[in-house]
Amino acid sequence: MIPIIGLGLAAAAFFLFGGINLIILLFVSVAVGLGLMEAEAHAEEIPIIIEVVEHVHQFLIGTVLYITAIGFYQLFIKEIEFPGWLKIDSTEELETALVGVTVVVLAVNFLAQVFAGENINILAQGAGIAMPIAALGIFIGLRAWASRQDREVAESKRRQSSRSKSTED
Repeated sequence: MIPIIGLGLAAAAFFLFGGINLIILLFVSVAVGLGLMEAEAHAEEIPIIIEVVEHVHQFLIGTVLYITAIGFYQLFIKEIEFPGWLKIDSTEELETALVGVTVVVLAVNFLAQVFAGENINILAQGAGIAMPIAALGIFIGLRAWASRQDREVAESKRRQSSRSKSTED
């Protein structure tokens, strides 16, 4: 129960502080745009899109924590009615959901670096992000294939068992 509460509180903190900071960014941007306020020195160097992407990144991390918390709750404590995409019946489904959100977080990180125009090798950075994404995709695909195979074998055995019982009668 402690990990679930910890993950839930951490997710809430990411959502709360990310939301507050995004609202502050919005008000400051509007005030600067209307000439009511002067832009800070660092604000002129950082395009607003980068700051927005960083806030999206915070929300995505909060989402990962939230999905993990409710996944653990559903797996180990009690089933909860959620939409199909958020219903978690096994650790495999939890891992798949986390991998999906992790891929989005990696992509947002990459976009933030591209928008920032930092002195990095974009090709190397993109490849460095693409390789783990590809590995995760292969992992999820192979795991899904193995699960299907297991289900088909179990179904085949069940059919054989029911046939042999009916021939014995």
